[in-house]
Amino acid sequence: MATNESKDFQRKPHFTFIWIIENASSLLNSGWVDSPSFIVQRMEKTKWKLSTYYDISMGELCLQISREEDNGPDSIEIEHEISILDDDGSPIAMLTYLQQFRCATLCSPNLSESGDEVFFQRRDEFLPNDELTVRCRMFRTGTEISKSDTCFARTRLGVDRRSFVWAVRDFSSLRKEEKRTRIINPNTHGSPRLILSLFLSERDLKTYLNIQIDHNSETSCHFIICKISVLDSYGRKVHSKETEGLLDEDFQVCTFRKDKIMNDESFALENDVLYLKCEFELVAELVWNRIESYGYSNLEDPEQEATEMLEFQDETCTAGCPFKKTLEDLYGYESLSDVSLRSGVTSLPAHKNILSARSPVFKAMFTQDMREKTSRIVDIPDLNADTLSRLLLYIYKDTVEELQWESAVDLFRAAEKYQLLNLRKKCSVFLKSNLSVYDVCSILSLANMHEAGDLRKAAEDFISEHDNEVFDSNEWKTFKEKNFRLASEIMERIILLMKRKSS
Repeated sequence: MATNESKDFQRKPHFTFIWIIENASSLLNSGWVDSPSFIVQRMEKTKWKLSTYYDISMGELCLQISREEDNGPDSIEIEHEISILDDDGSPIAMLTYLQQFRCATLCSPNLSESGDEVFFQRRDEFLPNDELTVRCRMFRTGTEISKSDTCFARTRLGVDRRSFVWAVRDFSSLRKEEKRTRIINPNTHGSPRLILSLFLSERDLKTYLNIQIDHNSETSCHFIICKISVLDSYGRKVHSKETEGLLDEDFQVCTFRKDKIMNDESFALENDVLYLKCEFELVAELVWNRIESYGYSNLEDPEQEATEMLEFQDETCTAGCPFKKTLEDLYGYESLSDVSLRSGVTSLPAHKNILSARSPVFKAMFTQDMREKTSRIVDIPDLNADTLSRLLLYIYKDTVEELQWESAVDLFRAAEKYQLLNLRKKCSVFLKSNLSVYDVCSILSLANMHEAGDLRKAAEDFISEHDNEVFDSNEWKTFKEKNFRLASEIMERIILLMKRKSS
Protein backbone atom coordinates (compact mmCIF):
# COMPACT_ATOMS: atom_id res chain seq x y z
CA MET A 1 0.00 0.00 0.00
CA ALA A 2 1.44 3.33 -1.05
CA THR A 3 0.69 6.82 0.19
CA ASN A 4 1.65 10.30 -0.88
CA GLU A 5 4.69 12.07 0.51
CA SER A 6 4.31 14.42 3.44
CA LYS A 7 2.58 17.66 2.52
CA ASP A 8 4.95 19.60 4.76
CA PHE A 9 7.38 19.85 1.88
CA GLN A 10 9.66 22.47 3.41
CA ARG A 11 10.64 20.24 6.32
CA LYS A 12 13.84 18.31 6.11
CA PRO A 13 13.86 14.92 7.79
CA HIS A 14 15.79 14.81 11.01
CA PHE A 15 17.25 11.50 9.89
CA THR A 16 17.33 9.46 6.68
CA PHE A 17 18.24 5.78 6.70
CA ILE A 18 18.90 4.09 3.34
CA TRP A 19 19.14 0.30 3.42
CA ILE A 20 20.24 -1.75 0.40
CA ILE A 21 19.59 -5.50 0.44
CA GLU A 22 21.64 -7.52 -2.07
CA ASN A 23 20.38 -10.84 -3.50
CA ALA A 24 16.92 -9.60 -2.55
CA SER A 25 15.03 -12.33 -4.41
CA SER A 26 16.12 -14.57 -1.52
CA LEU A 27 13.74 -12.64 0.75
CA LEU A 28 11.04 -15.01 -0.48
CA ASN A 29 12.31 -17.61 1.96
CA SER A 30 14.70 -15.84 4.31
CA GLY A 31 12.30 -15.29 7.20
CA TRP A 32 12.87 -12.04 9.11
CA VAL A 33 15.79 -9.91 7.96
CA ASP A 34 16.82 -7.01 10.19
CA SER A 35 18.87 -4.00 9.17
CA PRO A 36 21.89 -2.99 11.24
CA SER A 37 20.78 -0.97 14.26
CA PHE A 38 21.26 2.78 13.97
CA ILE A 39 21.30 5.63 16.49
CA VAL A 40 19.52 8.91 15.77
CA GLN A 41 21.37 11.67 17.59
CA ARG A 42 18.72 14.34 16.96
CA MET A 43 16.09 12.16 18.58
CA GLU A 44 17.80 11.94 21.96
CA LYS A 45 20.12 9.12 20.87
CA THR A 46 17.30 6.64 20.38
CA LYS A 47 18.18 3.34 18.71
CA TRP A 48 16.22 1.88 15.78
CA LYS A 49 16.19 -0.79 13.11
CA LEU A 50 14.18 -1.72 10.01
CA SER A 51 12.89 -5.23 9.39
CA THR A 52 11.52 -7.00 6.35
CA TYR A 53 9.93 -10.39 5.81
CA TYR A 54 7.82 -12.22 3.26
CA ASP A 55 4.36 -13.06 4.62
CA ILE A 56 3.61 -16.38 2.90
CA SER A 57 -0.03 -16.47 4.04
CA MET A 58 -0.77 -13.01 2.56
CA GLY A 59 1.71 -13.21 -0.32
CA GLU A 60 3.19 -9.83 0.66
CA LEU A 61 6.62 -8.36 1.30
CA CYS A 62 6.42 -6.36 4.53
CA LEU A 63 8.63 -3.59 5.93
CA GLN A 64 8.48 -2.02 9.37
CA ILE A 65 10.47 0.09 11.81
CA SER A 66 11.04 -0.63 15.48
CA ARG A 67 12.66 1.12 18.39
CA GLU A 68 15.17 -0.94 20.33
CA GLU A 69 16.28 -0.76 23.96
CA ASP A 70 18.18 2.49 24.48
CA ASN A 71 18.90 5.23 27.03
CA GLY A 72 16.50 7.70 25.41
CA PRO A 73 13.16 8.93 26.77
CA ASP A 74 10.48 6.44 27.79
CA SER A 75 8.30 7.62 24.91
CA ILE A 76 8.94 9.70 21.80
CA GLU A 77 6.55 10.77 19.02
CA ILE A 78 7.99 10.18 15.54
CA GLU A 79 6.58 10.59 12.05
CA HIS A 80 8.29 8.13 9.76
CA GLU A 81 8.07 7.62 6.02
CA ILE A 82 9.15 4.22 4.67
CA SER A 83 9.65 3.92 0.91
CA ILE A 84 10.90 1.38 -1.59
CA LEU A 85 13.05 3.14 -4.20
CA ASP A 86 13.52 2.23 -7.84
CA ASP A 87 16.86 2.24 -9.66
CA ASP A 88 16.95 6.04 -10.01
CA GLY A 89 16.04 6.66 -6.37
CA SER A 90 12.37 7.53 -6.87
CA PRO A 91 9.77 6.05 -4.47
CA ILE A 92 7.54 3.35 -5.99
CA ALA A 93 5.86 2.39 -2.71
CA MET A 94 5.47 4.50 0.41
CA LEU A 95 3.87 4.61 3.83
CA THR A 96 3.81 7.63 6.16
CA TYR A 97 2.73 7.16 9.76
CA LEU A 98 2.78 9.07 13.07
CA GLN A 99 3.32 7.01 16.20
CA GLN A 100 4.32 7.27 19.83
CA PHE A 101 7.28 4.92 20.32
CA ARG A 102 8.23 3.42 23.64
CA CYS A 103 11.43 1.40 24.07
CA ALA A 104 11.38 -1.96 22.27
CA THR A 105 8.20 -1.32 20.29
CA LEU A 106 7.23 -2.06 16.67
CA CYS A 107 5.44 0.25 14.29
CA SER A 108 1.93 -0.64 13.20
CA PRO A 109 0.92 -0.68 10.39
CA ASN A 110 3.79 -1.74 8.14
CA LEU A 111 4.46 -1.14 4.46
CA SER A 112 3.18 -4.15 2.51
CA GLU A 113 3.55 -4.84 -1.20
CA SER A 114 2.34 -7.79 -3.29
CA GLY A 115 4.99 -10.48 -3.60
CA ASP A 116 3.95 -11.15 -7.20
CA GLU A 117 4.53 -7.47 -8.01
CA VAL A 118 7.89 -7.24 -6.20
CA PHE A 119 9.47 -10.54 -7.19
CA PHE A 120 7.93 -11.29 -10.58
CA GLN A 121 5.64 -8.84 -12.45
CA ARG A 122 7.57 -5.61 -11.64
CA ARG A 123 10.85 -7.15 -10.61
CA ASP A 124 12.93 -4.74 -12.73
CA GLU A 125 11.42 -1.80 -10.84
CA PHE A 126 11.48 -3.20 -7.31
CA LEU A 127 14.66 -5.30 -7.53
CA PRO A 128 17.07 -3.80 -10.10
CA ASN A 129 20.25 -5.91 -10.10
CA ASP A 130 18.46 -8.06 -7.49
CA GLU A 131 18.78 -5.24 -4.93
CA LEU A 132 15.97 -3.89 -2.74
CA THR A 133 16.54 -0.26 -1.71
CA VAL A 134 14.54 0.95 1.29
CA ARG A 135 14.47 4.53 2.53
CA CYS A 136 13.21 5.56 5.96
CA ARG A 137 12.85 9.26 6.70
CA MET A 138 12.18 10.24 10.31
CA PHE A 139 10.73 13.51 11.63
CA ARG A 140 10.62 14.59 15.28
CA THR A 141 7.23 16.22 15.67
CA GLY A 142 7.20 19.83 16.79
CA THR A 143 10.82 20.59 15.85
CA GLU A 144 12.48 22.02 12.72
CA ILE A 145 16.09 21.69 11.54
CA SER A 146 18.35 23.28 8.93
CA LYS A 147 20.39 20.16 8.19
CA SER A 148 19.58 16.48 8.37
CA ASP A 149 21.65 13.38 9.07
CA THR A 150 21.92 10.37 6.79
CA CYS A 151 22.99 6.78 7.22
CA PHE A 152 23.66 4.16 4.52
CA ALA A 153 23.50 0.46 5.37
CA ARG A 154 23.91 -2.69 3.33
CA THR A 155 22.85 -6.29 3.85
CA ARG A 156 23.95 -9.13 1.60
CA LEU A 157 21.83 -12.24 1.74
CA GLY A 158 23.80 -15.41 1.23
CA VAL A 159 23.26 -17.29 -2.04
CA ASP A 160 24.28 -20.91 -2.55
CA ARG A 161 25.06 -21.53 -6.24
CA ARG A 162 25.65 -25.12 -7.37
CA SER A 163 26.58 -26.30 -10.84
CA PHE A 164 27.57 -29.72 -12.15
CA VAL A 165 27.25 -31.94 -15.23
CA TRP A 166 25.13 -35.07 -14.81
CA ALA A 167 26.11 -37.91 -17.17
CA VAL A 168 22.98 -40.05 -17.74
CA ARG A 169 24.32 -43.32 -19.13
CA ASP A 170 22.35 -45.79 -21.29
CA PHE A 171 19.84 -43.04 -21.94
CA SER A 172 18.09 -44.74 -24.89
CA SER A 173 17.27 -47.80 -22.75
CA LEU A 174 15.91 -45.82 -19.78
CA ARG A 175 12.62 -47.47 -18.73
CA LYS A 176 9.47 -45.69 -17.57
CA GLU A 177 9.49 -47.34 -14.16
CA GLU A 178 13.17 -46.51 -13.63
CA LYS A 179 14.20 -43.54 -11.47
CA ARG A 180 17.73 -42.20 -11.23
CA THR A 181 18.77 -39.86 -8.42
CA ARG A 182 21.65 -37.52 -7.63
CA ILE A 183 22.33 -35.98 -4.21
CA ILE A 184 23.69 -32.42 -4.27
CA ASN A 185 25.23 -31.25 -1.01
CA PRO A 186 25.19 -27.54 0.00
CA ASN A 187 28.19 -25.27 -0.48
CA THR A 188 27.30 -22.88 2.36
CA HIS A 189 25.64 -22.91 5.78
CA GLY A 190 21.87 -22.51 5.90
CA SER A 191 21.29 -24.11 2.50
CA PRO A 192 19.55 -27.50 2.11
CA ARG A 193 20.72 -30.75 0.56
CA LEU A 194 18.95 -31.44 -2.73
CA ILE A 195 17.83 -34.82 -4.05
CA LEU A 196 17.52 -34.62 -7.83
CA SER A 197 15.44 -37.26 -9.63
CA LEU A 198 15.27 -38.16 -13.33
CA PHE A 199 12.52 -40.37 -14.77
CA LEU A 200 10.28 -40.87 -17.83
CA SER A 201 6.55 -40.29 -18.13
CA GLU A 202 3.96 -40.46 -20.91
CA ARG A 203 1.46 -37.80 -21.90
CA ASP A 204 -0.57 -37.52 -25.11
CA LEU A 205 1.21 -40.60 -26.54
CA LYS A 206 4.58 -38.89 -26.13
CA THR A 207 7.43 -39.78 -23.77
CA TYR A 208 8.92 -37.04 -21.61
CA LEU A 209 12.12 -36.85 -19.62
CA ASN A 210 11.31 -35.34 -16.20
CA ILE A 211 13.73 -33.77 -13.74
CA GLN A 212 12.47 -32.91 -10.26
CA ILE A 213 13.73 -32.08 -6.77
CA ASP A 214 12.27 -34.52 -4.26
CA HIS A 215 10.67 -32.94 -1.21
CA ASN A 216 12.38 -33.53 2.15
CA SER A 217 12.49 -31.80 5.53
CA GLU A 218 15.57 -29.74 4.58
CA THR A 219 14.03 -28.17 1.47
CA SER A 220 10.74 -26.95 3.01
CA CYS A 221 9.89 -23.41 1.91
CA HIS A 222 13.27 -22.69 0.29
CA PHE A 223 13.17 -20.56 -2.86
CA ILE A 224 15.21 -21.92 -5.76
CA ILE A 225 16.19 -20.86 -9.27
CA CYS A 226 16.98 -23.76 -11.61
CA LYS A 227 18.45 -24.10 -15.11
CA ILE A 228 18.92 -27.47 -16.86
CA SER A 229 20.73 -27.63 -20.21
CA VAL A 230 21.33 -30.52 -22.62
CA LEU A 231 24.97 -30.48 -23.80
CA ASP A 232 26.53 -31.81 -26.96
CA SER A 233 29.89 -33.61 -27.00
CA TYR A 234 31.69 -30.23 -27.17
CA GLY A 235 29.96 -28.96 -24.01
CA ARG A 236 27.70 -26.56 -25.91
CA LYS A 237 24.12 -26.03 -24.72
CA VAL A 238 21.59 -27.25 -27.30
CA HIS A 239 18.41 -27.24 -25.18
CA SER A 240 17.78 -25.28 -21.96
CA LYS A 241 14.90 -24.93 -19.50
CA GLU A 242 14.66 -22.50 -16.56
CA THR A 243 12.26 -22.31 -13.64
CA GLU A 244 12.01 -20.88 -10.12
CA GLY A 245 9.75 -21.28 -7.12
CA LEU A 246 9.29 -22.53 -3.56
CA LEU A 247 10.34 -26.05 -2.60
CA ASP A 248 7.15 -26.72 -0.63
CA GLU A 249 6.57 -30.14 -2.28
CA ASP A 250 8.13 -32.30 -5.00
CA PHE A 251 9.40 -29.58 -7.34
CA GLN A 252 9.21 -30.12 -11.10
CA VAL A 253 12.36 -28.55 -12.52
CA CYS A 254 11.76 -29.22 -16.22
CA THR A 255 10.69 -31.68 -18.88
CA PHE A 256 12.17 -32.53 -22.28
CA ARG A 257 10.56 -34.65 -25.00
CA LYS A 258 12.67 -37.77 -25.32
CA ASP A 259 12.15 -38.16 -29.07
CA LYS A 260 13.38 -34.59 -29.70
CA ILE A 261 16.58 -35.35 -27.83
CA MET A 262 17.08 -38.69 -29.58
CA ASN A 263 16.37 -37.30 -33.07
CA ASP A 264 18.08 -33.92 -32.79
CA GLU A 265 20.47 -33.68 -35.76
CA SER A 266 22.48 -30.87 -34.18
CA PHE A 267 24.21 -33.33 -31.86
CA ALA A 268 24.57 -37.05 -31.25
CA LEU A 269 24.45 -39.05 -28.03
CA GLU A 270 27.97 -40.40 -27.99
CA ASN A 271 28.16 -43.81 -26.28
CA ASP A 272 24.47 -43.38 -25.41
CA VAL A 273 25.29 -40.82 -22.70
CA LEU A 274 23.08 -37.76 -22.14
CA TYR A 275 24.95 -34.85 -20.57
CA LEU A 276 22.88 -32.42 -18.50
CA LYS A 277 24.34 -29.24 -17.04
CA CYS A 278 22.44 -28.53 -13.82
CA GLU A 279 22.58 -25.05 -12.24
CA PHE A 280 20.83 -24.13 -8.98
CA GLU A 281 20.66 -21.02 -6.81
CA LEU A 282 19.28 -21.04 -3.24
CA VAL A 283 19.28 -18.72 -0.25
CA ALA A 284 21.84 -19.24 2.53
CA GLU A 285 22.92 -17.38 5.67
CA LEU A 286 23.70 -13.63 5.74
CA VAL A 287 27.08 -12.72 4.29
CA TRP A 288 27.16 -9.33 5.98
CA ASN A 289 24.91 -6.78 7.62
CA ARG A 290 26.62 -3.46 8.26
CA ILE A 291 26.57 0.33 8.33
CA GLU A 292 28.43 1.74 5.31
CA SER A 293 28.48 5.42 6.23
CA TYR A 294 27.01 7.44 9.05
CA GLY A 295 26.85 11.24 8.75
CA TYR A 296 26.14 13.75 11.51
CA SER A 297 25.90 17.53 11.34
CA ASN A 298 26.08 20.27 14.00
CA LEU A 299 26.95 17.95 16.87
CA GLU A 300 27.69 19.46 20.26
CA ASP A 301 30.57 17.06 20.91
CA PRO A 302 31.81 15.60 17.63
CA GLU A 303 34.79 13.77 19.15
CA GLN A 304 32.59 11.96 21.63
CA GLU A 305 30.04 11.07 18.93
CA ALA A 306 32.76 9.81 16.61
CA THR A 307 34.05 7.52 19.36
CA GLU A 308 30.54 6.25 20.06
CA MET A 309 29.96 5.64 16.38
CA LEU A 310 33.15 3.59 15.97
CA GLU A 311 32.13 1.46 18.94
CA PHE A 312 28.62 1.12 17.52
CA GLN A 313 29.89 0.03 14.12
CA ASP A 314 32.15 -2.57 15.74
CA GLU A 315 29.02 -4.06 17.31
CA THR A 316 26.90 -4.10 14.14
CA CYS A 317 29.41 -5.02 11.38
CA THR A 318 30.38 -8.54 10.53
CA ALA A 319 34.01 -9.50 10.09
CA GLY A 320 35.49 -7.85 7.00
CA CYS A 321 37.32 -9.43 4.11
CA PRO A 322 41.10 -9.54 4.85
CA PHE A 323 41.93 -8.34 1.33
CA LYS A 324 39.52 -5.42 1.70
CA LYS A 325 41.07 -4.56 5.08
CA THR A 326 44.54 -4.56 3.51
CA LEU A 327 43.36 -2.25 0.73
CA GLU A 328 41.75 0.10 3.26
CA ASP A 329 45.01 0.25 5.23
CA LEU A 330 46.75 1.74 2.18
CA TYR A 331 44.50 4.82 2.38
CA GLY A 332 46.71 7.78 3.25
CA TYR A 333 49.83 5.56 3.58
CA GLU A 334 52.47 7.87 2.15
CA SER A 335 55.59 5.68 2.25
CA LEU A 336 54.25 3.22 -0.37
CA SER A 337 52.45 5.72 -2.59
CA ASP A 338 53.65 6.46 -6.11
CA VAL A 339 51.59 9.58 -6.81
CA SER A 340 50.14 12.56 -4.94
CA LEU A 341 46.87 14.21 -5.92
CA ARG A 342 46.98 17.95 -5.29
CA SER A 343 44.12 20.39 -4.75
CA GLY A 344 45.33 23.89 -3.99
CA VAL A 345 47.91 23.60 -1.21
CA THR A 346 46.70 20.15 -0.12
CA SER A 347 48.43 17.01 -1.44
CA LEU A 348 47.08 13.54 -0.70
CA PRO A 349 49.14 10.34 -1.23
CA ALA A 350 47.69 7.63 -3.49
CA HIS A 351 48.58 4.58 -5.60
CA LYS A 352 48.23 4.61 -9.37
CA ASN A 353 47.22 0.95 -9.62
CA ILE A 354 44.39 1.35 -7.09
CA LEU A 355 43.12 4.57 -8.67
CA SER A 356 43.23 2.89 -12.10
CA ALA A 357 41.38 -0.19 -10.90
CA ARG A 358 38.56 1.91 -9.45
CA SER A 359 38.21 4.64 -12.08
CA PRO A 360 38.48 4.36 -15.88
CA VAL A 361 39.41 8.05 -15.98
CA PHE A 362 42.39 7.55 -13.68
CA LYS A 363 43.29 4.42 -15.67
CA ALA A 364 43.44 6.42 -18.90
CA MET A 365 45.41 9.14 -17.13
CA PHE A 366 48.11 6.73 -15.90
CA THR A 367 48.31 4.30 -18.85
CA GLN A 368 47.93 6.44 -21.94
CA ASP A 369 50.43 8.93 -23.33
CA MET A 370 49.59 11.73 -20.92
CA ARG A 371 51.92 13.75 -18.70
CA GLU A 372 50.29 12.28 -15.56
CA LYS A 373 51.64 8.83 -16.55
CA THR A 374 55.16 9.71 -15.34
CA SER A 375 54.39 12.53 -12.92
CA ARG A 376 54.65 12.08 -9.16
CA ILE A 377 52.23 14.96 -8.53
CA VAL A 378 48.89 15.31 -10.34
CA ASP A 379 46.92 18.52 -9.97
CA ILE A 380 43.14 18.18 -9.57
CA PRO A 381 42.11 21.82 -9.99
CA ASP A 382 38.34 21.25 -10.27
CA LEU A 383 37.98 19.58 -6.86
CA ASN A 384 38.44 21.30 -3.54
CA ALA A 385 40.53 19.57 -0.89
CA ASP A 386 37.52 18.29 1.06
CA THR A 387 35.91 16.71 -2.02
CA LEU A 388 39.21 15.16 -3.12
CA SER A 389 39.63 13.64 0.33
CA ARG A 390 36.09 12.22 0.22
CA LEU A 391 36.72 10.84 -3.26
CA LEU A 392 39.86 9.01 -2.14
CA LEU A 393 38.10 7.71 0.95
CA TYR A 394 35.45 6.14 -1.29
CA ILE A 395 38.03 4.73 -3.73
CA TYR A 396 39.99 3.01 -0.97
CA LYS A 397 37.31 2.17 1.59
CA ASP A 398 34.06 2.20 -0.40
CA THR A 399 32.77 4.62 2.25
CA VAL A 400 30.82 7.87 2.02
CA GLU A 401 31.24 9.94 5.15
CA GLU A 402 29.08 12.72 6.63
CA LEU A 403 27.16 13.76 3.52
CA GLN A 404 25.59 17.20 3.67
CA TRP A 405 23.96 19.14 0.86
CA GLU A 406 26.99 21.01 -0.52
CA SER A 407 29.39 18.11 -0.07
CA ALA A 408 26.90 15.76 -1.79
CA VAL A 409 26.66 18.10 -4.80
CA ASP A 410 30.45 18.42 -5.06
CA LEU A 411 30.96 14.68 -4.63
CA PHE A 412 28.28 13.96 -7.27
CA ARG A 413 30.24 16.10 -9.76
CA ALA A 414 33.47 14.31 -8.85
CA ALA A 415 31.87 10.88 -9.18
CA GLU A 416 30.50 11.87 -12.58
CA LYS A 417 33.88 13.08 -13.80
CA TYR A 418 35.80 10.01 -12.63
CA GLN A 419 33.00 7.59 -13.61
CA LEU A 420 32.41 6.14 -10.14
CA LEU A 421 28.83 5.06 -10.79
CA ASN A 422 27.98 3.65 -7.34
CA LEU A 423 29.27 6.81 -5.65
CA ARG A 424 27.24 8.91 -8.08
CA LYS A 425 24.15 6.87 -7.19
CA LYS A 426 24.67 7.33 -3.45
CA CYS A 427 25.02 11.08 -3.85
CA SER A 428 21.97 11.14 -6.11
CA VAL A 429 19.85 9.23 -3.59
CA PHE A 430 20.90 11.65 -0.84
CA LEU A 431 20.05 14.72 -2.94
CA LYS A 432 16.67 13.33 -4.00
CA SER A 433 15.84 12.48 -0.41
CA ASN A 434 16.52 16.03 0.76
CA LEU A 435 14.87 18.19 -1.92
CA SER A 436 13.20 21.41 -0.80
CA VAL A 437 11.77 24.55 -2.38
CA TYR A 438 15.05 26.35 -1.79
CA ASP A 439 17.42 23.92 -3.52
CA VAL A 440 15.36 22.16 -6.21
CA CYS A 441 16.53 24.70 -8.81
CA SER A 442 20.19 23.98 -8.12
CA ILE A 443 19.46 20.27 -8.61
CA LEU A 444 17.82 21.00 -11.96
CA SER A 445 20.96 22.83 -13.07
CA LEU A 446 23.16 19.99 -11.82
CA ALA A 447 21.02 17.35 -13.54
CA ASN A 448 20.92 19.28 -16.80
CA MET A 449 24.69 19.82 -16.83
CA HIS A 450 25.50 16.15 -16.23
CA GLU A 451 22.53 14.68 -18.13
CA ALA A 452 21.33 12.94 -14.97
CA GLY A 453 17.82 11.93 -15.96
CA ASP A 454 16.98 10.43 -12.55
CA LEU A 455 17.86 13.66 -10.73
CA ARG A 456 15.95 15.79 -13.20
CA LYS A 457 12.87 13.57 -12.95
CA ALA A 458 12.96 13.72 -9.13
CA ALA A 459 13.24 17.53 -9.25
CA GLU A 460 10.41 17.83 -11.78
CA ASP A 461 8.21 15.51 -9.70
CA PHE A 462 8.90 17.65 -6.65
CA ILE A 463 7.99 20.83 -8.55
CA SER A 464 4.77 19.29 -9.85
CA GLU A 465 3.74 18.55 -6.25
CA HIS A 466 4.70 22.01 -4.97
CA ASP A 467 4.34 24.17 -8.11
CA ASN A 468 2.91 27.30 -6.47
CA GLU A 469 5.59 27.48 -3.78
CA VAL A 470 8.44 26.81 -6.21
CA PHE A 471 7.28 29.21 -8.92
CA ASP A 472 6.77 31.99 -6.34
CA SER A 473 10.24 31.55 -4.83
CA ASN A 474 13.19 33.85 -5.46
CA GLU A 475 15.28 30.82 -6.34
CA TRP A 476 12.99 30.00 -9.26
CA LYS A 477 13.03 33.58 -10.53
CA THR A 478 16.84 33.58 -10.53
CA PHE A 479 16.92 30.14 -12.15
CA LYS A 480 14.51 31.26 -14.90
CA GLU A 481 16.65 34.30 -15.70
CA LYS A 482 19.80 32.19 -16.08
CA ASN A 483 18.19 29.09 -17.65
CA PHE A 484 15.20 30.43 -19.57
CA ARG A 485 14.94 27.56 -22.07
CA LEU A 486 15.22 24.85 -19.40
CA ALA A 487 12.74 26.65 -17.15
CA SER A 488 10.27 26.94 -20.04
CA GLU A 489 10.58 23.20 -20.79
CA ILE A 490 9.90 22.33 -17.17
CA MET A 491 6.90 24.66 -16.90
CA GLU A 492 5.42 23.16 -20.08
CA ARG A 493 5.82 19.64 -18.69
CA ILE A 494 4.31 20.61 -15.35
CA ILE A 495 1.31 22.21 -17.05
CA LEU A 496 0.85 19.16 -19.28
CA LEU A 497 1.09 16.85 -16.27
CA MET A 498 -1.49 18.92 -14.37
CA LYS A 499 -3.86 18.78 -17.34
CA ARG A 500 -3.52 14.99 -17.51
CA LYS A 501 -4.25 14.70 -13.79
CA SER A 502 -7.31 16.92 -14.03
CA SER A 503 -8.69 14.96 -16.99
